[in-house]
Amino acid sequence: MWVESVTLNNIKCFKNEEIIFTRTAINVSNHRPKPYSWISLLGENGVGKSTLLQAIALLLAGPEAAKELLPRPTGWVCDSKKPGKLSITLNQEENDAVIFGKVIFGNKKRKKISYSYFVTADKAVKVGEETYTEPALIEKSSEILSWLRKNAFASDTKGWFAAGYGAFRRLTRTSQVLIPSLEPAKRSSNFATQFNEDSALSSFERWMVYLEFRIAKGDPSAKKMRDIGINAIEKLLPGNTKIAEVSIEGLIIFEINGQKVSTIGLSDGYRSIIALAGDLIWRLLQSFTDLEDPTQASGVVLIDELDIHLHPFWQRWIAEWLREVFPNLQFFVATHSPFIAAGAGEDALTLRLDIVNGETKITPVEDISAYDVDYILRSPAFGLESTYSPSTQEKIQRYHELRIKKDKLSKEEEQEFNQLKLFMQDKQPISPPEQCKKR
Repeated sequence: MWVESVTLNNIKCFKNEEIIFTRTAINVSNHRPKPYSWISLLGENGVGKSTLLQAIALLLAGPEAAKELLPRPTGWVCDSKKPGKLSITLNQEENDAVIFGKVIFGNKKRKKISYSYFVTADKAVKVGEETYTEPALIEKSSEILSWLRKNAFASDTKGWFAAGYGAFRRLTRTSQVLIPSLEPAKRSSNFATQFNEDSALSSFERWMVYLEFRIAKGDPSAKKMRDIGINAIEKLLPGNTKIAEVSIEGLIIFEINGQKVSTIGLSDGYRSIIALAGDLIWRLLQSFTDLEDPTQASGVVLIDELDIHLHPFWQRWIAEWLREVFPNLQFFVATHSPFIAAGAGEDALTLRLDIVNGETKITPVEDISAYDVDYILRSPAFGLESTYSPSTQEKIQRYHELRIKKDKLSKEEEQEFNQLKLFMQDKQPISPPEQCKKR
């Protein structure tokens, strides 16, 4: 399953925005559209990147899980005098656990489907035959959505895989014995950190402890699952970082540069990636028990601010590593890092979000994978007019201003120019004047 398009109407800063995530136009020569497998969302703080990811999460979670994640959508509707609307179009993959192409809706087999939710505010509005006076998330009833909630969205079935991760991804910092839960995860838990900053991603740790118990009891399938999980995690960590063991206290021990460190002793960068990747691997293994290697399964993953806590070295590689370890997942990633935006590759879709006249507008960005960071930051992808510090930028700009009027300088200006000339000779900044204008 993958996302073809999303439409947000009257939702927060989105007045009416349709975003298409396919490479080719729809209905061209009867070919199905080909999806982008990596979508980077760029833009300054507060332009709607997290809102877009949350909207996709609500739609992929299904109506019941969506209401658990957002029981009262206060502030979600821009114009409270009318309802907001979230819409999505999905396509199936052949290895999806449930195939809606095999189910006939109105005498027509479907390879893709669309459905919507309405969102209300605190003013009386009518949705269908009902009037709502408080913030609510309301499904747009349809035969398709009814089928989806019984199959693709049901927690007790192998539905379409989707998971989302908010900017505050963390493992528990408490040193404790982790008792594994044998209860299947609710579908809403797949997206919990996008809506609750206090949610911890400790499932992978509990699961590893449980697998060690099963391995000790001679279960060969547990060893296979553990090896898949460990192999995937280690591919996403820098250097020669390895998972060494699970301690008798129930803690995962890592070996980094010859030193053994438990998860609670790792840096925030390590913990952030381990929390995300470990939780994702656990959910894939739980969802695709019949696959030889569940990391090859298809589905959708949403990640907000992937670059948080990561050193630039790690930022350069993390997109490529994620795509290598999970080649059939469709990633939607919000980031402020030019390294991640470029590292996603030439076949990624890069979108820039901006506030224009009070509403969010989304603009596709040219392929930036072959450019260096300085160029990317000054390109339309990020829109910086200079990559120098503000004080250095002012000095360079002032130097060029005085240089232009060199023969007409006052005594004070001549003294200032000579000081700036020494600065330019010493530091040798290379930007020409047109790149040094103030924002």
